[in-house]
Amino acid sequence: MIGPADWKGLQKPFPFSLPTQIEYGPGVSETVAVHVAALGECVAIVTDPGVVAAGLVEPVERCLRDAGLRTEVFANVEANPRVTTVDVIGGGIAAAGADVIVGLGGGSALDSAKAAAAVATFGGTVLDYEGLEAVPGPCVPVVAMPTTAGTGSEVTAWAIVTDVRRHYKMAVGSRQLMPRVAIVDPLLTLSLPASLTAGTGMDALTHAVEAYTARCSNPVSDALALYAIELISEHIERATFEGGDEDARCGMMLGSLLAGIAFGNADTAAVHAMGEALGGLLDIGHGVANAMCLPFVVEHNAGAVPEKTARMGRAMRLPTDGLGPAAARDLTVAALHHLLDRLGIPTLPEAGVEESHLPELVRIACMNTGNPDNPVLVGSAEFEALFRAALNPASRQREGLAKGMGDT
Repeated sequence: MIGPADWKGLQKPFPFSLPTQIEYGPGVSETVAVHVAALGECVAIVTDPGVVAAGLVEPVERCLRDAGLRTEVFANVEANPRVTTVDVIGGGIAAAGADVIVGLGGGSALDSAKAAAAVATFGGTVLDYEGLEAVPGPCVPVVAMPTTAGTGSEVTAWAIVTDVRRHYKMAVGSRQLMPRVAIVDPLLTLSLPASLTAGTGMDALTHAVEAYTARCSNPVSDALALYAIELISEHIERATFEGGDEDARCGMMLGSLLAGIAFGNADTAAVHAMGEALGGLLDIGHGVANAMCLPFVVEHNAGAVPEKTARMGRAMRLPTDGLGPAAARDLTVAALHHLLDRLGIPTLPEAGVEESHLPELVRIACMNTGNPDNPVLVGSAEFEALFRAALNPASRQREGLAKGMGDT
């Protein structure tokens, strides 16, 4: 564990790894058969009903079959994938004899594909692989094809699965789960509805912000996170409200990819602890849950990372140069609140969160493995204060709100 005085300096040693081959660009999804054929002959496509309804599965399946590959589709992934779902998919992949998995969809589908790879390879239940490096060896290889610009799961070693018995979003983290190939095609996001574009986009922004300010951040992840913040801030509103704008979709997809690499080599922290508690207890979508909490945690953390908070503001095109730490913090936090309003992200009360939920939300948030990497202490008292602040609708109605990202 890095000590309190030595986690910010340039002399801090750090590892950085990216074993996943990345194929990025409009139209690269058409090359999927080439990459899959190099890994196997029988393909399990893990996806969800929304991706099927959007017409994105059929072209991929046809491309694979035209290349002489056998396919089996598992399209039962929920918005917050459950242990039982992952176990059923993993068992189905093993029964089908699939030797490669294509994860096609948002974070839920990609996480399910990675977690199911462990179950398909080693049996049992995904609960057996909870935690860090509990997967005993190489798994059925995964090719990840994101259809949202938000998750970053195509380039991380993590899969988040909901254990409904515990009301808990458990983490499976292992280098064995890293996708072999990430096929990152912005055109796959063109049909994404505005609400999902906004929610997943805010998830990507949260990844970048938390990676940049985490105690285990490093110069490489910092560079990626800052560029991700810049790209997402510039393009998220246009992608949300002008969904057919290919340039905006490309900016969001690239920002999400970079944010995924950044947090995959740094960490997430208190925002994700709160967001995953909301998702596990109340089944709130992951991106929206994170978004509702992001400004409050940024404000809480700013005293420990004043320079980074101001630099985040500059990446968001805010005039933080020359401002003192408090003014830079206030401008950055106000801009985040304003962005949530413009995107139509609900407040906690609007999402159905009540004060009676607080004790359980705090308890679950305290269990999150990312908490030690938050730049300042977050224990039960701090989480309660943060949830209470987010529960106050007036907290989103700040005076002197900054202009929208990209307006300055």
